[in-house]
Amino acid sequence: MSGEERSLTLLVGLGNPGAIYVHTRHNIGQFVLDNFARLQGLRWVNNKRLNADLARGRFGRSDYVLVRPLTFMNESGYPVGRVASYFKVEQGRVIVVYDEINLPLGKFKVTYRSGDGGHNGMANVNARVDDCVRFRVGIGPKLDKEMDLKDYVLSKFSDGEQAALLHAMPEILEGLKNLLISPPREPANGHPTPSA
Repeated sequence: MSGEERSLTLLVGLGNPGAIYVHTRHNIGQFVLDNFARLQGLRWVNNKRLNADLARGRFGRSDYVLVRPLTFMNESGYPVGRVASYFKVEQGRVIVVYDEINLPLGKFKVTYRSGDGGHNGMANVNARVDDCVRFRVGIGPKLDKEMDLKDYVLSKFSDGEQAALLHAMPEILEGLKNLLISPPREPANGHPTPSA
């Protein structure tokens, strides 16, 4: 395996497949990756064998593959694990983008080797891929305390919320680009990387 292949980084966007889930809070990971691919002029290619849509790009000497799993959120680990194995991705070079209810809308936080925080999709990925980098994007808190959490994350963003997300998108995409150019490594003290 060449040095170029060893430097490959996976950037995974979690979500649910199907038009019904487009623009839902739970699909913000895939929404972010779609914007990233469009900005970089990348084309998604369906890979039925790996059960994912893939797009490959490069920043300087840093190669990366964007990954949209085609399974439902709670089964995301299967395609992510297969893609990581197929490309022989080194430990610590899988970055997972997903929704975070405990962050304000459009804000993001990067952590290394943290838990899943009760996120079922991330928990499933953790079961198959070691030492993922978490790139959590805020979907805002659940304002209706009586609303079921599942109903909330599967609800669609309002027009105002979508506008706010698009306003925040350049900063989010710049954060991802920085991670791809300089993939994070585990700190010597074993603590998570600072928040972005």
